[in-house]
Amino acid sequence: MTRTRVVVQSRLNSSRLPGKALMTIGGMPLVELVARRASRSGHEVVVATSDEHYDTRISEHLKAVGVPVMRGELDDVLGRFVHATADLDPDDRVVRLTGDNPVMDADVIDELLTAMDASGDAYGRVDIDVVPEGLGAEGFLVRDLRRAAEATQDPYDREHVTPWLRRHLGELLFAPVANPGDPKRFRCTVDTLDDFDRASRLFAQVDDPVAATWTQLMELLAQEVRAAGVSVPERDSALGLSSFVYGGSRLAESSAPETRVMLSDAVARGVTHVEVGRADGAAEAVLRACADPQLVQRMKVISRLHPLEGGGAAAAEAGLERSFATIGRRTASAVVVDGLVDAGPQVWARLTRYRDEGTVAAIGVSVGSAEEGREALSLRGIGLLEVPLSPESPLPEDLRTTARRARVELLARSIYAGGRLVADPRIAALADELGRDGADDLLMAYALGHPEVSAVAVGSLDRAQLRRNLDLSARKPLSLSEILQVDERMRAA
Repeated sequence: MTRTRVVVQSRLNSSRLPGKALMTIGGMPLVELVARRASRSGHEVVVATSDEHYDTRISEHLKAVGVPVMRGELDDVLGRFVHATADLDPDDRVVRLTGDNPVMDADVIDELLTAMDASGDAYGRVDIDVVPEGLGAEGFLVRDLRRAAEATQDPYDREHVTPWLRRHLGELLFAPVANPGDPKRFRCTVDTLDDFDRASRLFAQVDDPVAATWTQLMELLAQEVRAAGVSVPERDSALGLSSFVYGGSRLAESSAPETRVMLSDAVARGVTHVEVGRADGAAEAVLRACADPQLVQRMKVISRLHPLEGGGAAAAEAGLERSFATIGRRTASAVVVDGLVDAGPQVWARLTRYRDEGTVAAIGVSVGSAEEGREALSLRGIGLLEVPLSPESPLPEDLRTTARRARVELLARSIYAGGRLVADPRIAALADELGRDGADDLLMAYALGHPEVSAVAVGSLDRAQLRRNLDLSARKPLSLSEILQVDERMRAA
């Protein structure tokens, strides 16, 4: 009879949350909870940890509570899996889990294996592009695991176990029938302290942390997600921008505890980027001080250079390097210069090298007018154009067309004109006419109604204002005909 063995890999030296394997969730260490939930339907389970001295703590605890455990080299996880399945027949099956996913359970494992049986695939995995992180699992045969171990000595293959299998066997990408979707909002792994807090609160709501099904836990998580507000949508963006970018210019205006909560709220709602620069006072330093590992991992940076004042390429390089040092990371989704004056040939060439080296994904310009925007679009290799956009500063059709054809992303800013347009009676009248919930709703919907606009960058003073802005960014934008109506009315006024 074919056997199935679940191998759970675990170690204590996690870079983002050291020691998490033995942190208590549901009344027991995390690694024990993962193992017990995986074995609920009768599958054999063994935890594969390292032979480093600190992982003796994992081994001793699991032996004391009756969970099988084996040890092997820290970086040769593939070798650990071979060792953990040495007594199995070639036709037996292996399921790979990681020890930081407590919501994962035997039901997901069984559904994955059933899907593999139906498709005939020798390798299958949960598709983490559409399924929340924390429900990952991989299935394969013992014979193929042994083939991989014999065929590759590549350090990446040995550490990550299955790359060789995917290259040579193909793969079944699987999503459970009850998949909640929205992978970012339903994240249920334990990779940071914030993740641990969330998982602890989740399991505190169930009577039996082992017996509770993953779908029951997801429903509890859904209640939390709904209470937090709707997700910020992602638009068609090569940089992966959410429709709302956290405008960092006001980061230093709130207290550190509130800023930390606001950044966390934004990430939880699906915000992917913060736009911040050295001209924003202490904003970069505040971002670093308030960004826990979850935020660093999940919120990327658009870095806006301080005005160079004729300093040239050396000033641009020094400014960007200072920004990297201040925010505590040496990568950015984009670096943006402040106006065409700062986008001279030498500066542009230096920023292009940053992009070509992979330090930044795109280079761009922040402009103050449509005329300046047209000129900026002629820059070779420009990937992002930051433009003011409101009914008072509309986007000309020719600029939009050029940006679309050149595949340059548009990031709209100043959509409220510093708050002035929110109090403008013309905007209030248009909001009533178009059935919007106030002037701010109209202004947000106006900006996001332009299909060429990837996102809006908006700062917020407090948590309530941030929530309002996030809610507005998730609403239906204006149609092109409604945008035209607004433009005509503003011209007539």
